[in-house]
Amino acid sequence: MVVQVREKSIEEIEEKLLEMNTALVKIGYLESALKESGFNFEIKRFLWKELARLYEERKMFERAARAMSNRAGMEISYREKMESYLSAAELFAKVGKVEDADEMFIRASRESSEEQKVKIRLARKNIYSVLARDLEMKGKRASAVKFYEKLIKMKLEAVEKDEIKDKLLVTYKALGMFREARLLEGV
Repeated sequence: MVVQVREKSIEEIEEKLLEMNTALVKIGYLESALKESGFNFEIKRFLWKELARLYEERKMFERAARAMSNRAGMEISYREKMESYLSAAELFAKVGKVEDADEMFIRASRESSEEQKVKIRLARKNIYSVLARDLEMKGKRASAVKFYEKLIKMKLEAVEKDEIKDKLLVTYKALGMFREARLLEGV
């Protein structure tokens, strides 16, 4: 569905969005607006942000993540760029796209200082561990394994690493992945 976009400022776009009733109509309008040429970076960042918010509300996490990733590419400040990449990483992780989430964490690290890199590593650890725990509680052990495997490869404290190793061993055995469990026990 292609919608003709006549609005030329953020305020006009916001007014137009308020007139629309459903999120899907708003999404169609914003996607059409992004295809228009002539918008400056500020308006495009606004469009990507709104689109990501609407996708996330509709539980379309992968599309929301892609929108946040596109927004990050247009950000001016390093802090905003890093925050957008972290948001995209979290959304990719929610979908189970661990490789895409890792790519967003890497991009965020490239754009940050040493102090911020520590925060990014902590955010990555927290996001992965929370999602793995949630998936395990829902009985989705196979999906949780992906996150545990990423966590075990990260630089963690010995206590945290042992805890993750134990969870991964239990999960491997529950899924019948005995070869992987034996390999992990040898580590």
